Amino acid sequence: MRYLIMCRSLTYAQRAAKILERHAISAGVTKAPAGLSGNGCSYCVTVSYGKGIAAADILRREGLLQGKIFEQHPDNTFKEVFF
Repeated sequence: MRYLIMCRSLTYAQRAAKILERHAISAGVTKAPAGLSGNGCSYCVTVSYGKGIAAADILRREGLLQGKIFEQHPDNTFKEVFF
C-alpha cells in the first residue's frame, strides 16, 4: 500500500517531493488517477504506507498540503484518509 497526496499542479508536486526527499522520505511524482482528480489533470506525490503521516505533517508545515490524501490498496482501489 501507499499514499497519494494530491497536488494542484506539477510544479507543486515537484516541490513537495523535493521537500520530502530532504526529510529522508522517498517520494515520487505522478499524474493522479482519473477517478481521483476532478478535471483529470492533477498530479500527486506518492509515499510509502509507513511514511504517510510524517509526509503529510511535513507538507502541512511547509504550506504544500493542498489537496486530499488517498490510500492506494493492492487491488488498485482508493480510500480518502484524514491525518
